[in-house]
Amino acid sequence: MYIPAYASVQELPFLLKFIREHSFGTLVGPDLNANHYPFLLTEEGEDLVLWTHLARSNSQWRDLGGQSCLVVFSGPHGYISPGHYVNPLNVPTWSYTAVHARGEVSIVADPLLAQQRMNELVNTHEAHSGTDWKYELPEDFHRQLLAAIVWLRIRVTKIEGKFKLSQNRKREDYDRLVEGLSGRPGYEELLSYMRLTDPFRNDRLP
Repeated sequence: MYIPAYASVQELPFLLKFIREHSFGTLVGPDLNANHYPFLLTEEGEDLVLWTHLARSNSQWRDLGGQSCLVVFSGPHGYISPGHYVNPLNVPTWSYTAVHARGEVSIVADPLLAQQRMNELVNTHEAHSGTDWKYELPEDFHRQLLAAIVWLRIRVTKIEGKFKLSQNRKREDYDRLVEGLSGRPGYEELLSYMRLTDPFRNDRLP
């Protein structure tokens, strides 16, 4: 991923929090086959591990065991009009947030581990959505469901954050942009990341 210095965020806790909050990612295999799955992030000692599952009928898993992959996590994004700047003689651009994780894939063969990860994934999203459905299924029905999917374990080997949020603009342009986007529907989360990566704050994220 091309990352200009001004758009690079390297603070690992922040990147991990971003992944957990935007955990529906795009998995790209070595053959450039891309699919979209929910991911679970765990920390195992010094290792970061991403977990996901796919239908057994989806052939992607057959091509991934023992291979490297890329997982893309995308966050808020939005159109930026030159009308926000002091001098409108500029060009439009697009602000966006993304984290890329590269890793090594292994197929999960242990059914108990697969069941544990499914339970964690469901409970995580039940909590996030404010619902309280319990992952408690009849044994035969549950066994059939687990047999129809394949779990992947991805040991992360590289993680990169790109938060392209107009940090390269002059102070007056940046302040006008924040003011112009404030209160606009759909820009609330983008603005929250702009405040975290504000280039004119001494405590901005590294």
